[in-house]
Amino acid sequence: MNYFILSQDERILNAVEPVGITQTIKKEWLTVEKMGELDAIDSQFPILDKTEQDYIDFISRPIALLADPLKQLVEKYNPQMPFKPLVLVDIPKIKQTLYWMVIPPKVACLSPKTEYHLDGTVKKLVIDEALAAPYTFFKIDGIKEDFILVNIELAESILRRSFRGLRLVKVQTEGRWNDIFINL
Repeated sequence: MNYFILSQDERILNAVEPVGITQTIKKEWLTVEKMGELDAIDSQFPILDKTEQDYIDFISRPIALLADPLKQLVEKYNPQMPFKPLVLVDIPKIKQTLYWMVIPPKVACLSPKTEYHLDGTVKKLVIDEALAAPYTFFKIDGIKEDFILVNIELAESILRRSFRGLRLVKVQTEGRWNDIFINL
């Protein structure tokens, strides 16, 4: 099975940028176990003031945010996935836009073939497809980076729609299927 890193398309220069999220939402709350802490926070955040705002479908920083249509698609593949609503507010234009914080499961699916830089960040990511197989939308446990991965079925479904502002980058895998093809 093929997997892809879901990331924000940095080529879109006027992408909407939320402000103040990291001061309100602690990173350790972004787990299934701690998501109850998110109920008590203010769920409205201003955006960086720009002359033009492009409301893209996936915002990666400071936390992963999905526009409503992308959230609905991910939810079809993962009905039990925890989401929390968050509203981005453009105060000068008096506009509010709904986004969704997503809390994907962390999956221990790293292959021993993964390579690291001296500082511990990933140099070459390789995942074990047998360990990742049950998941369609997840994060990788055991690395510093905050990658969100999607399987090929969800990736193809994303590409069939007109989502804006996201990229899919193929991840190297190892496991049962790769071994079969190598031995042929």
